[in-house]
Amino acid sequence: MKNIFFILFLAACSSSVDKSVQLPPNIFVVNTDVHLKNVNGCWWWKQKKFNGYVLEKNNTIVLAKLPVINGKENGVAYGWYMNGKKRYQRGYRNGNREGAHMEWYENEKIASLYFFHDDKFEGEQRTYYQSGHLWQSLNYIDGYEEGKQISKNDDGRVVNNFTIKNGKLYGVVGRFDCMSVSKN
Repeated sequence: MKNIFFILFLAACSSSVDKSVQLPPNIFVVNTDVHLKNVNGCWWWKQKKFNGYVLEKNNTIVLAKLPVINGKENGVAYGWYMNGKKRYQRGYRNGNREGAHMEWYENEKIASLYFFHDDKFEGEQRTYYQSGHLWQSLNYIDGYEEGKQISKNDDGRVVNNFTIKNGKLYGVVGRFDCMSVSKN
């Protein structure tokens, strides 16, 4: 009975998977191939719109893998450091940046976390120091800064803290530590 329930559960869950996500064919072309060209944002290989994966390599080590369908970036692109550690993960749809874009330092701490919708920033965008401390938290709506914006130094002290509403800036833009000097 448990096995029947598990099979029904899997069938129900698999129907909720987005079937519009198409994977490119398993054709791999290195970005240095003379037949591969990017013309105005469209990938061409041997004079046809490319379908497959564009690879960046250093000798035999794959450093990046970009999925391309009908000449446009589609799907999740991955990048790695020479030592095999993850460098980035980026989403694309029809040539536009889409979804979460993450980058890591070689020490495996997150460097940035950006969100895109239709190739524009959307929501909170975060960048970090190599230490792992937050550097900036910027908010966007439809590609424009909107809401609370904050920058910190690596010790966590606020450097900038302001809000943008309808394109207008409110709050403290910068902070300077001043020290009084008195003559005795």
